[in-house]
Amino acid sequence: FQGNAQIAPGSVAPDFTVTDINGNVHSLSAYLAAGKTVIMDISATWCGPCWNYHNTHALDELYDSYGPNGSDEVVVLFVEGDAATTLADLYGTGTNTRGNWVENSSYPIIDNAQISSLYQIQYFPTVFRICPDGLVSEVGASTAGSLRTSINNACGTLEGVQNFAQAVENENGFCSTTARPIAKV
Repeated sequence: FQGNAQIAPGSVAPDFTVTDINGNVHSLSAYLAAGKTVIMDISATWCGPCWNYHNTHALDELYDSYGPNGSDEVVVLFVEGDAATTLADLYGTGTNTRGNWVENSSYPIIDNAQISSLYQIQYFPTVFRICPDGLVSEVGASTAGSLRTSINNACGTLEGVQNFAQAVENENGFCSTTARPIAKV
């Protein structure tokens, strides 16, 4: 008897085209053809370690710096990989969830257990790095810095946000004549 094993490191990533919970379509092959690295977290709403990793905001940090509002070099996808999970569970109102996964998540959220099957998931969370050449490796529930290092070492050096300045707040009001604004860069 031979059981299924997690997809082998260095394998060609199985392609998929899916729609996220906001109705946006995501195609792995299109992202890779555009030269982007994909970080994909396959989790389950009921999973305690998944919830703990989600709350580190490592994927938000990576997405904010290297996603479409940063240097646009990396795609971050969260995949709810348990077929029994409902949309209510993702929003934290269902009966099989650790909390609201959608609130304060800047990256796309996909509810699609077929991706779990494609990638032969054996446990949650499973975090993959898929380089533009299509090769996939599990990278674990890492910090944003560790994920960046992993991408730089395996997929090519990220240019980063240093060349992509952005104003997040462009209008402020003060009720005091002695207020001193402070800007963080």
